[in-house]
Amino acid sequence: MNDQTFILGINYWPQKTAMFMWRQFDRSSIQEDVATIRDLGFSCLSIFPLWEDFQPKPKVVPPGMLDQLVEVLEMAADKNLKVMVTLFTGHMNGLNWLPPWMLLASTERSQYKVFSMDKVRTNRIMNQYADSEIMEAQIFFLRELTSAVSGHPALYAWNVGNQPSLWSIPPDEFSAELWLQAMTETLKERDDTIPITLGLNVNDLTESGGLKPRLVAQYLDYLTIHIPPRRVPWAKDFPDAVLPPFLGCIVGWLGNLPVFVQDFGVATEPVFPTSDNRNFQRGADLVLASEEDSAQITAQILNRLRRFKMVGGFWKTYGDYHPSIWDWPPLDKRVSERFYGLMRSDGNPKLAASVFETRPSEPREDEVFDEWLDLPEEDFYRDPKQQLARLYRRFREYYSFE
Repeated sequence: MNDQTFILGINYWPQKTAMFMWRQFDRSSIQEDVATIRDLGFSCLSIFPLWEDFQPKPKVVPPGMLDQLVEVLEMAADKNLKVMVTLFTGHMNGLNWLPPWMLLASTERSQYKVFSMDKVRTNRIMNQYADSEIMEAQIFFLRELTSAVSGHPALYAWNVGNQPSLWSIPPDEFSAELWLQAMTETLKERDDTIPITLGLNVNDLTESGGLKPRLVAQYLDYLTIHIPPRRVPWAKDFPDAVLPPFLGCIVGWLGNLPVFVQDFGVATEPVFPTSDNRNFQRGADLVLASEEDSAQITAQILNRLRRFKMVGGFWKTYGDYHPSIWDWPPLDKRVSERFYGLMRSDGNPKLAASVFETRPSEPREDEVFDEWLDLPEEDFYRDPKQQLARLYRRFREYYSFE
């Protein structure tokens, strides 16, 4: 992959084990999935060593887990696929997945609950940006993991964390910088040629105390923005083919770095026998598209990510999850998360899968940050929520996106 290549990526969890992939490691199934991913036209997959599985205690990284990680890299290399490894997978699909040593005894009401020690919990979370012992444990983890996989031909990039501000907010900018500097310097100890990114979300653009793009960019090679899985109040549609390129442009402008767009995708109506319909309950807020609409929206998103010079895009997940695990967290509560895959739960590809084999139909913009961006960064941060909504409308109007 050279600097001019658009990286076509996909997030990977197995359809029958989901986030419990590493505990229930099925080599043959994963190998088949990796081959399918290559056949679908992807060049890169993003994998997520679940934090509790890979570091159950501060000074323990199980060798067996590292061996499984290397196995997945070997499978990818055999199919000429590159791999982005997300290091601190503390958030995934609406839950914070954390080792028990990150939790306090007290509880709190929070937007995101915690899964730890085989149970969904409401424990308060220790702040990784403000606790030196947590940082030391994280550095230990990075050294153990990089010693196992650095130099592997399939390794494409490190993602320091999967939306880390969703489980721990820096108390101030200095703490955020200190943490990210420590993490990135540790990653570079063994190999400083592997690109480094960090997963941001919309809150990092609008909330005080978040990981602002300009702050984190000085330690990274790329920025990554995650597309929200639910309707954004100021967006016109859901699903929205304009939101992914818009957020990519905004993050690139604020951080002055190339951008990956991650977690874009469209949840679709399930196709399964009536006997598998037992756990499917439609809530009032559940939005599922037809496969035809999903394919159309997906094509628009891919064209626009290329058009606006994103480094690459990662589809939200490989396949719809099998009905047998719908009562597992987080699928038991987040029904739409069951249906974001490119493969149906029966193993057949959806219509959108064919889109990834097509060529872009929209020309690349000569200048991404054009007249629609009509204010300096400091003015944006005076009222970021209002400005983000206003710039979204300008972006749609400027490029005549209906």
